[in-house]
Amino acid sequence: MSNKLSKYSFIIIASGAIAVVALYGVGLVSTCPIKQIGITSDLKKYDQTKDPELCAQLNDRISQFDNECQGGFEMLDCG
Repeated sequence: MSNKLSKYSFIIIASGAIAVVALYGVGLVSTCPIKQIGITSDLKKYDQTKDPELCAQLNDRISQFDNECQGGFEMLDCG
């Protein structure tokens, strides 16, 4: 019984993964929401640490995100 269950579970998971990869390749799935979550998380980390190196990296990522995803993040003042 559990052998069939694990076999069907594997088929479902593999099918889902293949579908996501195919949709991403065709351009129907966007990575913008994932990038936005990553930037938001790093912004929270920057607010806690005020690390100038992290600030510069975030500004690069924000600039790239705004160009690719028409995002609304403001650049940070690293000075």
